[in-house]
Amino acid sequence: MVRTSVASIDRFVKDFEGHPFNIGIDVHKRSYHVAMRRADGKAVTWVSPAEPEGFVEQIHRLSIRVSAVAYEAGPTGFALARALRSAGIETLMAAPSRIPRAVTAGAKTDRLDCLRLADYAAKGMIRPIAIPTPNKRLSVAFRGAVMTLWTR
Repeated sequence: MVRTSVASIDRFVKDFEGHPFNIGIDVHKRSYHVAMRRADGKAVTWVSPAEPEGFVEQIHRLSIRVSAVAYEAGPTGFALARALRSAGIETLMAAPSRIPRAVTAGAKTDRLDCLRLADYAAKGMIRPIAIPTPNKRLSVAFRGAVMTLWTR
């Protein structure tokens, strides 16, 4: 696996500070696989710890204009979405079934997934879903538990 240094990310964004960047993230419980695509189509990828506030700080330190951050909806990504939105960063969380997929079977890796998401965000191909509040998630989980007990 190739490691991406902070210095190489800084070099990547240099001279493009005024241009929009699109970010795609493959979210996991312990890490985020991140792809950042510039306006000229070039991209850089890296792996970040799964810490929503730390990731938001990373993005702010880069001093770039983020057009959108896109990733698949899942149980581990809602805290990140809320952190990004509270920081004023456009967040596109998409249902996995609504993300375009290749017709033919090809390689599927976390790196390729986040690159694809950044590309789809740049092209406006992602239809976002609503991001539940923490209270809403608890009520949905409670309702599911009650229904499970009731149907036994």
